[in-house]
Formats: sequence, C-alpha cells, structure tokens
Amino acid sequence: MKPHSTIEDFLQDKSFVAWVCGLDPTNSHFWSEMALDKEKGPVLSQARLILQELHAAGEEWEEQEQLLVLAKIHKNLQYRQPQISDPITEISSSKLDYRRNISKVLFFVFASLIVFLAVDVVRNNEGPESAIAENETHWITKYNPQGQKSKIHLPDGSTVIINADSEIKYSSDFGVNNREIYLTGESFFEVAPDSLLPFRVFTGNIVTTALGTSFNIQSYKPDRVNVQLATGKVEVVNELDENQLVFLQPGEQVTANGSQKFVKGSFNPQKAFLWKSGILLFDKVSFSEFALTLERWYGVEIDLVNTPARGLKISGEFKETYLSNVLESIGYAYGFNYKIDQKKVKLVFTP
Repeated sequence: MKPHSTIEDFLQDKSFVAWVCGLDPTNSHFWSEMALDKEKGPVLSQARLILQELHAAGEEWEEQEQLLVLAKIHKNLQYRQPQISDPITEISSSKLDYRRNISKVLFFVFASLIVFLAVDVVRNNEGPESAIAENETHWITKYNPQGQKSKIHLPDGSTVIINADSEIKYSSDFGVNNREIYLTGESFFEVAPDSLLPFRVFTGNIVTTALGTSFNIQSYKPDRVNVQLATGKVEVVNELDENQLVFLQPGEQVTANGSQKFVKGSFNPQKAFLWKSGILLFDKVSFSEFALTLERWYGVEIDLVNTPARGLKISGEFKETYLSNVLESIGYAYGFNYKIDQKKVKLVFTP
C-alpha cells in the first residue's frame, strides 16, 4: 500500500480515483477512515477536491474549460489554507502553498492518470447523445488497387480474400444485425456458420446467399457475374427476376450475363481458385482477357500495336513471377514483342 503522504500519491491511486468518482464503492470504508486521519485527512481532502473539480468539467476538456477549472481549484485550495497569526509568515506561506498547488494541479492534468479518467469517468457519464452517435451505423470499405491482393477477417468470423482492382463494402453492424456485403471485382469468401443471419453478397442485381460455405464471385463487369462454389451450398437469385434462381453444389458455377437467363455449369476447383495462392493461370482465354488480367495483376497499362490473329487463345501458368517473365514466355509462344516502361507496357505483334 502506498504511503499517501502527498497529493500526487492519492491522484495516482486508481482505487482512490474510482472512489471519488463513484465508480467503485468497494473501498469506501477504507478511504472514509483515512479522511478522518489528522495527518492524511487534509491531503486526501485536497486531492479529492481536485478530482471533483476535474470530474465536473464534463466530457469536453477544451483549453478554455481547463483554465476555468484550474482557476476554481486554485481558489478553493487557497480558501482551505489554515490561518496563521503572523502576517509575514502568512503571506510567504500562502505564496508557497499557492505555487505548490499549481504544480500539483498541473502535474495531475498532464500525468498519465488523465488517461484513466478520460476512459473510465467519461464512459460512465456519457449522455444519450453520445450513445446515439456511437450506435449510428456507417459503411466500411475495403479496396485493392491494381497489382494488390489482400485477406481480411470479418466481424462474424468469416474471411474474404480480395483480388486486385476489387472492392467490398459492408455496414458497421455487420455480424450483429446483418451479414450483407456489396462486391465490385472479385473475391473469395469463406463464410462462418450462422443460422440466424444468412450471408449475402450483392453484385449488381445478383444476390448470392450462403449459411456456412466458401465460394468465389467475379464481377468486374457490372452486367456479368460469375459465382463458383467450393464447399457447402449457396442460392443465387436475380433481384429483378425472382424466377432466375439456382442452388449450387460444390464444383458448380452460374453465370449471369445481363438480362439473359442464368447459365449453370461445372468448373475445376483446383484451377479456379489458384489466384488466391499467387498463381496466374490462363486457360484458353481471349487476348483481351489476357491483357486485362495482366493490368489488374501487375497494376500496369497495356497498349497494343498491330492486331493479334483472330480467335487467338492464350494458355499458361505462372507462380509469383515478374511481369517480364510472363511476357517473355507468352510473347515467344504467341508471336509478339514487348517493352516495359515503368507502368506502361507495349505489346507489338509482328505483321
């Protein structure tokens, strides 16, 4: 137990602060008894006064209010000083006490204990307006620019791997009142089970609903959405046409293309989700898709000189490699040269 011989001793004692501020009555008897002590009682009273004045300052602790509170503390402390018969001694003693009181108050204001008070006192004395402000929901956005991928953990325990040039958005009460996410681009979702709150992903007019499962959604183009199911079961529906509704099993996918009907089919999970592991896969894709993928993957801008052969399909697999290595291999196989100038890439097909 601290000796509690100075004001600072009391102000740095969290038990004392809690007692004065009415946060913890556990040690009320201990501090009440000490207040009656002839030696420690007066010091305790001054420390208690400082805390009470600070507490009365309210939630906002602005510079002007600090000055008012400090002035009030100084006035009360001077008023409580014992009267001394000798006027000369009284004057010098008052000046000394006043200086000491100023240093004690400033010490307290700027001491580490202010953190304790700001957290505990303010939290326990917040008004209804503060509570309402804290409870207001807001949007949380996670965005990856071109050339960047990330993995985030949602409040409900689910995980999202966000591809390059992609964005997800959800409200601050996600996992409490809803589990709804808005996606642009591509992301892989590993959904934590929750039978009370279905997990929904909105991509344009397409809504994918799951309970406990994992799936991939690609929607770089607003009118084209592809959903691929890895595990569990999902429901995919078009909000504008409820007749367009399908349920997917693992290994199945559905493609929504504008106003056209859903196209359901199968896919190879071992290839479809390689992007999560940093593997760049081209499986007979068009040259335009090849170029767009490189732009997203490496964060570059590709210009084309001359036209590639009609119907050209690109295939290849690359793991965490430089753009130059990809272009060297693909260019050699499909007949084009390349030039990289920082973020600008030029592909030149031989006529």
